Amino acid sequence: MNKTKLCLNAVEVSEMTGLSLSMIRKLTNHGEIPHIKIGRRILYPVEVINNWLTENTVYKGKEDDKNG
Repeated sequence: MNKTKLCLNAVEVSEMTGLSLSMIRKLTNHGEIPHIKIGRRILYPVEVINNWLTENTVYKGKEDDKNG
């Protein structure tokens, strides 16, 4: 059986991204980071978080291209 997790909790996302736990909670509360709410539990699908990180990566000159 594969032991790879499909979802992480806020602490694990904080460790994975290097963001503080309070920042993860703030992003969650403002709907800025993808998550799933099951009852009172909040989970973050690993694949979706990886995609979110990729989509929100800023490369040098990327912002200049949007404004120019």
